[in-house]
Amino acid sequence: MESIPATRVNGAAVEVLSLFDDWMEPESAAHLLDGYAREEVLAAVKELHVNGLLQTREQAERDEALDQHWKNWGPEARLFLFGTKDVTYLAEEVSDVSRREAEKNRILESGPRPEIFSRHPDAPVLRLPQAYLPLRREYEETITSRRTHREFLPDPVPLRTFSTVLHFTFGPMFFADGEGFGTLMMRTSPCAGSRHENECYVAVLNVEGIQPGLYHYSPADHSLVALREEITRESVQRLAFGQRMVGTAGFVCFLTAKIERSSYKYRQGRILRAIFLNAGHLGQTFLLTATAAGLGPFQTDAFRDSEIEEFLGIDGISETVLYIVGAGIPAGRTDGLPPQIPIASKPTPQKERR
Repeated sequence: MESIPATRVNGAAVEVLSLFDDWMEPESAAHLLDGYAREEVLAAVKELHVNGLLQTREQAERDEALDQHWKNWGPEARLFLFGTKDVTYLAEEVSDVSRREAEKNRILESGPRPEIFSRHPDAPVLRLPQAYLPLRREYEETITSRRTHREFLPDPVPLRTFSTVLHFTFGPMFFADGEGFGTLMMRTSPCAGSRHENECYVAVLNVEGIQPGLYHYSPADHSLVALREEITRESVQRLAFGQRMVGTAGFVCFLTAKIERSSYKYRQGRILRAIFLNAGHLGQTFLLTATAAGLGPFQTDAFRDSEIEEFLGIDGISETVLYIVGAGIPAGRTDGLPPQIPIASKPTPQKERR
């Protein structure tokens, strides 16, 4: 016979709770309960409040506001944001050196640190050219020209351009000594603790000199590791819910996170925020680099998570997909003006503003 989950509740606690059908001060409840000392009732009320069975008026108002503003997103979103708020980072104060050192030693003694590079020793490797394009486009021109492109020409992405974008986005610019944490990779994008948990898998669809297929970009030696030969534009496009730009681009990058690289050093769930931010930093670097190199970039977080993880050959637990970026030869304008959206050119009358 299946057991029914149950919680044992003290009879006195039930008696106390029965008094709070409406708002009441604890002192008033103590006067209403015969046979109990005032201190016992106040202590019980406090205990019931600590365990979430009684709320203050302020807490109830906060919950009402939470339901109003977060009602469309469900409990998962609330749990993530509010469950990772106000987490202490190693020590209350940065100046608390002794506690920080103790935490560092505890981490280093917990086991071997994760490798900073992923390796596929048995897979074929394609070395990419290191004669990178000189990205001399003015910064102001680059950042104002960045737009999401959804239409591409059938021309292949030049190999040198492709190599340049991968290098300046995902490759190491130099390395640093992380002392007990080992050698750390420095990319052009910021990353919490230089853990660089993000990996890049590239679906090559139309790049000069490279056979279409799925590859893993290896920043260790600026190469592509061949993972799958048989991919189609249609299969890649499906992974992003049929978004046409994903199937017609020259190449598509799937950004993943190897969780252990971050969790090894950062033991609080709040690091999940940083992991998502790190992927966003990489995405923006990719977009600006692709723009500077003359490509039309795009990005999306609308994708079939589990199907992509199966496609990439990762388990979705120790390594999970976070973001999609890609690029191709743009079919539309590249000056930053929207290709189809009319530009506001006339002042809006004050009475028409909302």
